[in-house]
Amino acid sequence: MQLFTRVLLLAVTVLGASAWPRMADESSLLRMVMAQLSSPLAISRAASPAETACVNRYTNATYKISEELANATSKCEEAANRTVVANAQNANATVAQIRAQHLSLEKNLQQCNNETDSQRLINCTVSTFDKNLQLLDSSNTLAYQTQSQFATNSTIVATQRTSCISVAVDESKVKSIEAANEFNSCMAKVPSQRELPVEHEPERKELAQTQPEQKPEKQPEQKPEQRPEQKPDQPLAAQQPAN
Repeated sequence: MQLFTRVLLLAVTVLGASAWPRMADESSLLRMVMAQLSSPLAISRAASPAETACVNRYTNATYKISEELANATSKCEEAANRTVVANAQNANATVAQIRAQHLSLEKNLQQCNNETDSQRLINCTVSTFDKNLQLLDSSNTLAYQTQSQFATNSTIVATQRTSCISVAVDESKVKSIEAANEFNSCMAKVPSQRELPVEHEPERKELAQTQPEQKPEKQPEQKPEQRPEQKPDQPLAAQQPAN
């Protein structure tokens, strides 16, 4: 009984695990379990109705747990993707600001380069130097901040995703243990739920109602044997007169 219960639990666990998201080496595990199920010990007898009910209940529970886990992990991925998109939008705004400052810097430099007169070129360079230096320094600072923010955001998103999925998996583990305990309790009650042998009196009554009553055949009356009548002893012959 214990072996059969373990085999049933193993079988329904595989059915539940087939819907588990991102299961590693799932096909190898499935082949191994199916090989166990095909052994003579596993198929020594057919499951009773009570055992089948326990298996069906556990299988439905594992499928529900798997669906809930899949939905929870999907929500974790969606939340992480939203964070990535928001971070990218913020980074794009910073990159756009850096690009605008580069354009201003290039414009100032080009304006000085367009001066053909040496004195005017020198004057332009001196007058725009501080502004160009400020633009360059600001762009460099923003670039470093954005680069650091990219790495930080990536770490934060990965941590949030892992934490969210870990919580969902832990909840599924608890539910799986509860379902397994309920399955064991259900299987433990199976012996008491088996049908006991009962007398077939109701069947006999039904047969008696459906079949016509058979009257016992009358046997011919046996007449008592008539013995021949015994005649009374005849009187002795008359004594002859004495000579």
